[in-house]
Amino acid sequence: MRKYKVLLVIGDGLGDRPVASLGGLTPLQYAKKPNIDNLLKTSLVGLMDPISPGIIPGSDTSHLSIFGLDPYKYYRGRGAFEALGAGAELKHGDVAFRGNFATVDNMIVKDRRAGRKLDEGQELVDELNSKIGSVDGVKVSFYKGTEHRVAVVLSGTGLSDKVSDTDPHEVGKKVLESKPLEETPEARKTSDVLNKLTFMMNKVLSESKANAERVKKGELPANIVLVRGAASYVKLPKLQHYTGMRGVTVAATALIKGICKELGMEVVTPPGATGGIDTDYDSKARAAIEFLKSDNYDFVFLHIKATDAASHDGKVEEKVKAIERIDYVIGKIMDSVGDDMVIALTGDHATPVEKKEHAGDPVPIFIHVPYHVPFDQVEDFNEVDAKKGSLRVRGMDVMNLLLNYSQRAEKYGA
Repeated sequence: MRKYKVLLVIGDGLGDRPVASLGGLTPLQYAKKPNIDNLLKTSLVGLMDPISPGIIPGSDTSHLSIFGLDPYKYYRGRGAFEALGAGAELKHGDVAFRGNFATVDNMIVKDRRAGRKLDEGQELVDELNSKIGSVDGVKVSFYKGTEHRVAVVLSGTGLSDKVSDTDPHEVGKKVLESKPLEETPEARKTSDVLNKLTFMMNKVLSESKANAERVKKGELPANIVLVRGAASYVKLPKLQHYTGMRGVTVAATALIKGICKELGMEVVTPPGATGGIDTDYDSKARAAIEFLKSDNYDFVFLHIKATDAASHDGKVEEKVKAIERIDYVIGKIMDSVGDDMVIALTGDHATPVEKKEHAGDPVPIFIHVPYHVPFDQVEDFNEVDAKKGSLRVRGMDVMNLLLNYSQRAEKYGA
């Protein structure tokens, strides 16, 4: 029996709710999507709860679920995935944090992302690494992520990920003191190190020439790193072991790259891919086409962050544009390699553009099947019309569906 290749496209934060400025339509309803809507003729369509109905997913937990791994079993925190995706090589016992370069005044948060755009990010990371090095015998390493993001890794003995964030998650609030979340020497030691590190980072960054130049240009200084999502490094099962598929990822976002790297997939960030609304869609399409044509891969995962970035910033028009560019990418791929494969599109969660945060809403999903099955009669891909389709699934069902329709699934039972 022929085994088909699989292309999974995830538009991060794709799902939404009716938007007033779009006449009560969702961005998916409003956007022009000729390539996607054409694929619906040979697809199964429906709604997916990334984790469970009503659960508000993070991008980390939702991706684990979509890749077939129970997040309640495998998730320890986002920090380790973020660090792996930013280039860290983690060892057992390391504790990693996801961080934001941010702007503070007397330790009061003025901007949690230091304006989001940070061309000096690598320079600031290099400065932190050269001037800090360690705290109380614990090695500290910094890795630049996308835009304002930075990963922070603590390495040493007797550390714990059971510590609270320093990020207050709100502008106008004071930078938090990290506290142990359990009464153990390891948790107390880690929170003490983190609190000392917070003031050291603020001192180094406040004295940085790069930040002085930012202020001269009228930009916000990136004068602290706010950390959250502490996670001890825990190995994940490898995708090829539990699916039989050789996978490759096209992504620019550190978190997604970290998860896929830990799943044993090859991870590629093509030139111009940024993990933001300014990403190079053509470059991502070319990379996906190359991998789909290769005999080395069975599963190609294409991640596009722009939909989520636009949502978090409340940019309705940018989200519509990102959806239309996703449609363009899918069309470009089909023009080059055809549709004789399983093609799935969904979101990892909903990020309503008026809410500017993740929501526990289901997200639409379609799975194009390259041979005859009872296809759904859905004509437009959006949150409303998807209800007419036959699929009503959880994230953990997605990989099983892809394996089934690519004719790679193994029988369960005799």
